[in-house]
Amino acid sequence: LNASASIFIDMDAKRREVEQLLSDKRNIERKIEQIQAECKHEQQVIKQVADESSFAIRRVCESCGRIVGYPSSEETQNFLQK
Repeated sequence: LNASASIFIDMDAKRREVEQLLSDKRNIERKIEQIQAECKHEQQVIKQVADESSFAIRRVCESCGRIVGYPSSEETQNFLQK
C-alpha cells in the first residue's frame, strides 16, 4: 500500500467508527425516551438544567430525569436561596 491508500483506509475506518457511535447514541436516546415515557414522574424536584446556551430552573422527575414543568415563583425563590 502506498501512503495515500493508507490514509483513505484510515479515514474509512474512522468514518465507520463515527457512524457506529452515532447509531449507538440514537439507540440510547430512544431507550431513554421510552423509559421517560413510561415513568409516572412521582418524585419531582426543582433543578437547574441546561437550556440551549444557558441554564434554566425547571421541575424535573427525580426518577427518569425528564423536565416535567416549571416551578412556581415561590419554588424558584426557595431554590435560589439555597
